[in-house]
Amino acid sequence: MKISAVLTALLTNLLLGNVCSSINVTVSPAPFTVVAEGQNITLSCQVSQRKRSASLPVVRWMFQPESGGEELLVARVNMKRAKFYGNYTKSFRKPKMKLTVVKQGKIFNLLIVNISERDRGVYSCRVQEFNKHQERWKASTNSSASTQLRVHVLPAGRPKEDLWSLFEDVYLCAVLVCCVGLLCMCMFTIAVSCQYLQRKRRLKENYHLVKSPQNSSGETVTSLVSLSPALPKKVRKYKKNKTVEQADVPPEIPAKAPIADKMRKPKLLKPQPRKVVLPKIAEESLTYAELELIKPLPEAKAAKTGTVYAQILFEDKPV
Repeated sequence: MKISAVLTALLTNLLLGNVCSSINVTVSPAPFTVVAEGQNITLSCQVSQRKRSASLPVVRWMFQPESGGEELLVARVNMKRAKFYGNYTKSFRKPKMKLTVVKQGKIFNLLIVNISERDRGVYSCRVQEFNKHQERWKASTNSSASTQLRVHVLPAGRPKEDLWSLFEDVYLCAVLVCCVGLLCMCMFTIAVSCQYLQRKRRLKENYHLVKSPQNSSGETVTSLVSLSPALPKKVRKYKKNKTVEQADVPPEIPAKAPIADKMRKPKLLKPQPRKVVLPKIAEESLTYAELELIKPLPEAKAAKTGTVYAQILFEDKPV
């Protein structure tokens, strides 16, 4: 009787210990998560309350599509922490899912890239604990947790509307920029015109038309007159216009013809032989004249009256 009671107590302790020491699996985010189309999400599976420290867990991520069908294997981690991907994951052309193990086999993260409408469904994390008994590994406890993935799909017409609204904003900005540019050009033109008119007015005030006293020809020249209060202002002098009635008065003829600096040798005019026979009386009364043109002196150049002076030398030549 005593032996049977002891065996019963041992079996009861073992059963109660197995039940109480079962592993705990938690999946986050739970119980569901909403992700926009095209984004990424990470599902985390945390394993705790393991029966023995020497036990090894085997983790499997399963996917149940929202449309129904059989459950598909996404990824698996064996007792040696080696990673394997199922046929569902390998069916994508580009890497779609990635499994990582952190915190010494306590957390198993599943990264899903570029969420699409096809990824809707239930993702389950199933953990099975293995213990070594008589040099063999046997499954002792199982546990699982799941979460539902919902995908928010953008309507098809929205991107076009956003693009059109973007074009409208750009067009409005372009019109505003053009208006501002035209306004700036008008203001710049007005400012330049005002400066030009003001400068022209100042030039008219500062510059006076006067007659130079050193110029004997009567030409008018322009000279700058300072407007400082210390110096008196010059009175403008204008050239008097000659009337038609006033005749040009010729210059006075000098009493003595100007003599050239260097006396030139007079050149005699050679008489040409003629066949006409003149009377002897008329031949004796002939007197020869010699003309020589002489340039006026330098002082007389500025007058420019058009008068030419000639020196006439008379010489009696015996016949």
